[in-house]
Amino acid sequence: MKILLLVPSLESGGVETGTLDLAREFKKRGHTAIVISNGGKLVNELEKEGVEHIRLAVHKKSPFSLVLVPRIANIIKSRNIDIVHASSRVPAWLGLFAARASRRPFVTSCHGFYSKHFFSSVMAKGELVMVISEAIKKRMTDAFGVPEEKIRLVYRGLDLGRYQYSGPERPIRNDSPTVINIGRLTPLKGQLDFINAMKVVCKKIPRACAWIIGSAGRDRVRYENTLKELTLEIGLGKNVKFFGHRNDIPELLNESDCLVLSSLVPEGFGRTVIEAAASGVPVCASNTGGIKEIVENGVSGLLFPPGDIEQMAGAIVRMLSDRDLRSSCIRALHAKVEKNFTLQQMASRTLAVYEEAIRLRC
Repeated sequence: MKILLLVPSLESGGVETGTLDLAREFKKRGHTAIVISNGGKLVNELEKEGVEHIRLAVHKKSPFSLVLVPRIANIIKSRNIDIVHASSRVPAWLGLFAARASRRPFVTSCHGFYSKHFFSSVMAKGELVMVISEAIKKRMTDAFGVPEEKIRLVYRGLDLGRYQYSGPERPIRNDSPTVINIGRLTPLKGQLDFINAMKVVCKKIPRACAWIIGSAGRDRVRYENTLKELTLEIGLGKNVKFFGHRNDIPELLNESDCLVLSSLVPEGFGRTVIEAAASGVPVCASNTGGIKEIVENGVSGLLFPPGDIEQMAGAIVRMLSDRDLRSSCIRALHAKVEKNFTLQQMASRTLAVYEEAIRLRC
């Protein structure tokens, strides 16, 4: 099968990393994947795997982006593409028109809680619509009227071979535990609340340290500066470290004692949660969106209300202090990832959707 994958860019992020993983796995299975994006940090990794990347400005929210439709349609025809798959709104509009022009099936995968707006309606226009969680499924049916028979649930998945699982009895550095927070630097990810929560944590565990992994876009530099200023203002200059964008997340998780996902808005899924689980790192996370489908509070992790600094801090302290809870959560969440959230499962389910969409188009 020849597959065209359309994403806005290949910078850091769950959609981008998932696209890289899928393209890699498709190639292993004998399929041909071509990725169109505006480029980014992950392009080199993609090309090292022998996957072709074509750089086009498919990220711009402008009517002028429609001039790219004939070029994309020509790529579809000249490469004899079997199916077009878009994972974001601008690429989806371009992919939809190009697929129609070249008479190829078109599918979407929905990763977020899209606003109820005409611009977002394109995510409902595939022959089939993939969603990454039951929460996103409900959003697509409620906000965009997508019939359930047209929706296919395809959970995100990991290549577990890239992660070193240390087991449920993973030791903790009791005097100086490391709490890791991974995600783009944006107010929606709640890093300000996380830093304030760490102030509370450090009163009880003075040598606890926080690693903030992620970079700010050009429009978020001021926010990044605010985070660093807050860190100094509340006296955590020695406790909080900013790492920027990193490609070695599995290695960083191996050095961590707890993952905190501090999002203020619903997450479509929560890839960092399953990455932590694959590494045997216990999780404290906001009780919202697709996260609730991964983590069962008190069983496979600890959940707290989004934006509640005191409860976030309490969850972190409890996870770092209660050895039995910690071990049971590590064991339960890792088992859930092995059962439901592997790259092999994601790839198989995605290919099944492609095959079904091709049959529907015939």
